[in-house]
Amino acid sequence: MPEGHSIRHLATIHEGAFAGKTVRASSPQGRFADEAKNIDNRILNNTTAHGKHLFLHFDTGQTVHVHLGLYGWFYLSKNPNKKPKDSTRLRLQHDIYISDLVAPTACELLDDAGVSAIKKRLGPDPIHDDADPEQAWKKIVKSKRTIAGLLMDQSVIAGIGNVYRAELLFLSRLDPFIPGTQMQREKFDEIWRNASILLRDGSTDGKIRTVAPEHLGEDEVKLHGCSQFSYVYKRQRQSCRLCMTEVKETELDSRTLYWCPTCQR
Repeated sequence: MPEGHSIRHLATIHEGAFAGKTVRASSPQGRFADEAKNIDNRILNNTTAHGKHLFLHFDTGQTVHVHLGLYGWFYLSKNPNKKPKDSTRLRLQHDIYISDLVAPTACELLDDAGVSAIKKRLGPDPIHDDADPEQAWKKIVKSKRTIAGLLMDQSVIAGIGNVYRAELLFLSRLDPFIPGTQMQREKFDEIWRNASILLRDGSTDGKIRTVAPEHLGEDEVKLHGCSQFSYVYKRQRQSCRLCMTEVKETELDSRTLYWCPTCQR
């Protein structure tokens, strides 16, 4: 599932392509046809993102809310004559750009109250300059759930998914199974600080970069920026980049967790 950096990147490139322009909207699949009519030939004012949620704001006062889920994606191109796939839920286009939204978990047309209701359910987003980490800390320190589980809870912190969860815990050398009630404030602050840095960095081009160049192999350095590398994510049964201990995996809350039992104890 795309994490917060990807959604912020998609919001940025869609704003660059469509903001301030009259946009034609359609639903080749048909499931969003009535809603598309309401924003067809209207101006897209701007885009915003919060965690894994993308918002396209139109001059009608209405907003298209998108949650991509596991399989959804936007396909943006400079080919306005391109034939859409039958599975395209929403097509936005003008004379230069075209964007097809395929297989989202959610695609709905909301008013301002509907947008506010979604954002109220979400925790602070570390990408935002005005995000308040205290909101997340108050929930974490009162919870007996594991910190690994809490980091994936979008009502606690918005935008962190399975990749960033594993990497942030490793970077903080934190046991993923510590309950929130036993979290040290300095460790939480470190996680928040790293999340802000890494998510913002990833939002520039939609790519996840968590490994320092000095911790990459010679062949990996040549591909840095082109391929995704990690400290522990999906490195089960491989050696930890720092201590050579075998990286472990387990199921937690129906998702796979990766960690180093030596560095994170």
